[in-house]
Amino acid sequence: MSDIRAIVAAQAPRLFATVVTNQSGDTTVVGWGMEFPDSAYMITANGRNQYFLAEAENALMYVRSDPDAAPDLVWVDPAAR
Repeated sequence: MSDIRAIVAAQAPRLFATVVTNQSGDTTVVGWGMEFPDSAYMITANGRNQYFLAEAENALMYVRSDPDAAPDLVWVDPAAR
């Protein structure tokens, strides 16, 4: 079983969140995604939209926010769970 876990861990996609932080410092998660070696995928937090991307950073092009808010990509640290 440990061999299977090692294979799965080696091939697991990298997880990320897209967030928006407004001028008052409030941050909202607006999407979740996975990065693969040759592509990425993101779904909005409300589940209404999904995007197939060339790379994870392209997800920021689809994040809608106020002009005074800053979108960002945050990588999920699996060890933090």
